[in-house]
Amino acid sequence: MSTQVAKARNLFTALESELNTEHIERRPVIRSLLVGLISRQHAVLLGPPGTGKSRLVRDVCSRVGGNYFEWLLTRMSTPEELFGPVSLKALENDSYRRITTGKLPEAEIGYLDECFKGSSAILNTLLGVLNERVFHNDGQPTPIPLQMAVGASNELPEDREELGALWDRFLLRHVVDYIRDQADFTRMLTLSARPAAQTQLTLGDLAQAQQEALQVDLSAILPTVVALRSEVQKIGVMVSDRRWHDAMTVVRANAWLNGNTAADENDLDILQHVLWSEPEQRATVAKTVLMMVSPFDQEAQDILDDAVELYHAAINAPEESQTQAGLEANKALKSAAKRLHTIVEKAEDAGKPCRRAEQGLQDVAMWGQEVLTKCLRAG
Repeated sequence: MSTQVAKARNLFTALESELNTEHIERRPVIRSLLVGLISRQHAVLLGPPGTGKSRLVRDVCSRVGGNYFEWLLTRMSTPEELFGPVSLKALENDSYRRITTGKLPEAEIGYLDECFKGSSAILNTLLGVLNERVFHNDGQPTPIPLQMAVGASNELPEDREELGALWDRFLLRHVVDYIRDQADFTRMLTLSARPAAQTQLTLGDLAQAQQEALQVDLSAILPTVVALRSEVQKIGVMVSDRRWHDAMTVVRANAWLNGNTAADENDLDILQHVLWSEPEQRATVAKTVLMMVSPFDQEAQDILDDAVELYHAAINAPEESQTQAGLEANKALKSAAKRLHTIVEKAEDAGKPCRRAEQGLQDVAMWGQEVLTKCLRAG
């Protein structure tokens, strides 16, 4: 590995670590935003107000050099707000040219809040900007430097006939919810101001990462991708050929972030955020992807899903029943830890990593300590 390549990857690794410290329960979203930058693919975040979508996007974008454009779209937004005003001097010469200085056509990174609320005139222009990276100014197609656009919305667009094409332009999709874990919520309340020292990426660092990611070898995982396509079709989720093709760019970027020069099956886990179209498909798609590419992780996730329900039931139980709920949760969490240890051992014997089980052991230990402290008054 060259010094330049190592530097680029180390910068992204440091940035990801910082962002995960500063934005609680947002690991998959952060990974997708970084993957989007490296693969030059767009991302969209759906979720209710107050979940920190804008704060996270701004934090990621502020760490990358180049021009950044942000706008909140409304039903009353005009094309001038995104693409610039029409030049009056050009109009005198029968030319309809926009002055794009400081607007989306000159940005390397764009953030469009409430992205599905723009007018038809805005949305139609956005399609070319997002997909072809071209802005038609006075009839002339002009290449633009856009590396990634991030959209955010409180809800999925209802009018799919008009907005379906825009929705399809966002390859990486996430639903962002409120912090679920009580310990994480408590930690959020006490987060201090952002530290002064932050990892910054230049456009040169980004270009280096993009170039290296393009060289990642996909040949070993192609049979798994073909099999995954069949499994996704079986659950009634139809994914276009174009989307599958574009998905390989994020697999390459994910592999590069994982330190791989050749993608392996674990790098395919990013596809759980690519292949769904409706929010109700997310869980089924995620399970299908993980069962295909990382069955140990899926087994671990099933255990953790059951364990976290009992943990929440105990922590939120009324005072008069908290002890009993705590005893049940404590027993279940100990059992979950044993089962997760077994999964880790099986994964090691098979020569496969099991990141979810390893992280889950830490989660279960933290939940168990909370149950002991709050429900059983121990320690």
